[in-house]
Amino acid sequence: MTFLATTAMVSAASAADLAARYNKAPPPLAAAAYNWTGLYIGVNGGWAFSSSGTGDLVASDPLLAPAIAAGGVPTNRDAKHQGGFGGGQIGYNWQMNQFVFGLEADIQGADIGRTNATFFPGGGGIVPINNTARDHIDWFGTARARLGFAANTALFYVTGGAAFGGVQSSVSSISAPPFPGSTFSGSSSDTRFGWSAGAGVEWAFAPNWTVRGEYLHVDLGRNDVAMNDPAAPGVTATYRFHHEFDAVRVGVNYKFGGPVVAKF
Repeated sequence: MTFLATTAMVSAASAADLAARYNKAPPPLAAAAYNWTGLYIGVNGGWAFSSSGTGDLVASDPLLAPAIAAGGVPTNRDAKHQGGFGGGQIGYNWQMNQFVFGLEADIQGADIGRTNATFFPGGGGIVPINNTARDHIDWFGTARARLGFAANTALFYVTGGAAFGGVQSSVSSISAPPFPGSTFSGSSSDTRFGWSAGAGVEWAFAPNWTVRGEYLHVDLGRNDVAMNDPAAPGVTATYRFHHEFDAVRVGVNYKFGGPVVAKF
């Protein structure tokens, strides 16, 4: 009798243990993580600025020395880069663990450049002179690599590569009415090439949509512009313009393909 009772108690305990094991909830799955791999396309817009002006006098005819010494013809034109821009971008990302490598190209229409005008009231034997200068960027684009660190739906990255853009530069020094005198002027217009570098942060706010904020430094090199007066052949003054600016911009991208991969 005692043996039967003991056997029954052991069987009941074993059944209870088995029931507890089978009823135990399975461990929860890890949360799905955003995967940045894939092709994307988007739009952007922002503001460009420069901390200093450009347009340094690098060469001049001796006949202009009195006007330069008196301040009638400036030695720096102080043409600053400032203005808005907007355009689009396309790129592709590859993610490995938490590191993201990408390639991106973009192009923007721009209105970057402000005319600097100064007036010399006359003196030292020099008549009053109106001086103007402008270094304007009509459009620009970049082709860059990106290296980032992904924290799920947030991506922190640095970027750098080539830059190109359309640049127009002009300079003039014209005698102010009613004084007769000279009309010195010169201009250039071409496509420039250089480099760009910056950093940014991007956030996936929806399965296939991201928004970003980015800083870029763009340097399109430099070129010289000579101003002259047809009435005074051979008398020139040459100014060097450096097409360089900083830019901050925001953008929105649509990412093609599946946005997440489950981690178990």
